[in-house]
Amino acid sequence: RRSSDLAKPAANAANANNKKVGKEAVNEEEEEKRKLEARREKQRRRREKNSEKYGDGYRMAFTCSFCKFRTFEEKDIEVHLESTTHQETLDHIQKQTKFDKVVMEFLHECMVNKFKKTSMRKVQSTQNEAAKAAEKNLLEGVTDEDHMIKVETVHCSACNTYVPALYSSVQQHLKSPDHAKSRVAYKEQIKRESVLTATSILNNPIVKARYEQFAKGENPFENVEPSQESAVETNEAEQTTEQINFTEDTAVDFTEDTVDFSEDPTDQIDFTADTDYVTTEEN
Repeated sequence: RRSSDLAKPAANAANANNKKVGKEAVNEEEEEKRKLEARREKQRRRREKNSEKYGDGYRMAFTCSFCKFRTFEEKDIEVHLESTTHQETLDHIQKQTKFDKVVMEFLHECMVNKFKKTSMRKVQSTQNEAAKAAEKNLLEGVTDEDHMIKVETVHCSACNTYVPALYSSVQQHLKSPDHAKSRVAYKEQIKRESVLTATSILNNPIVKARYEQFAKGENPFENVEPSQESAVETNEAEQTTEQINFTEDTAVDFTEDTVDFSEDPTDQIDFTADTDYVTTEEN
């Protein structure tokens, strides 16, 4: 038999293999596109949900991703970041993850940097004009016969409900059995999700690089590209909305795709702050 005839089966097999590899590559590319579209859709729904819940100015709110704290007042976030509640959340994260002191200091500085970035954004944006325009249209179409007025309310995150901004109404809500029950459950939820949020933030490649700078005594938050900041904020937002249950007081192993943090745990206090998670908002 001629050598060309003998080579045909091998060539056919090679072509078939190449087609298979090519098809797998196409499938992987399509899967990545599908995941990207799903992620964008998830982000779009989250923006709509936040806009509906907090108003169009929700991006101007000061937040602590670990404690689920949100406020539109700069002084409130400053107090929170120095509060016992915030420190106890960090202590719980360290107790569960065994991160060392430098890592915990870095995580705290991430929230401080987030606060500073929001402050700069509020100064630089035209949000005030946009808010005034939105306020003008808020009651558009409302007549005297609709009996509607704009009022100030207090939002209770633990109960996910709004309470009239009246002393009697707030006190009644605080003393209600439903709030007492929800407050305890919400506190446990914050504990669980704070661990997830912290580890997710540290798994972000951009944050990993910042941590390496921080560990060397450098300031990793100076001269940060806006695209990098946006990527980190998106990652935080995605993870803080996920619900993952961790067994209480059980160390969680986060070894996959993480920075190698040496274990140097110190004695920690439990998350036992008797705090009401209530923020004031204007509707």
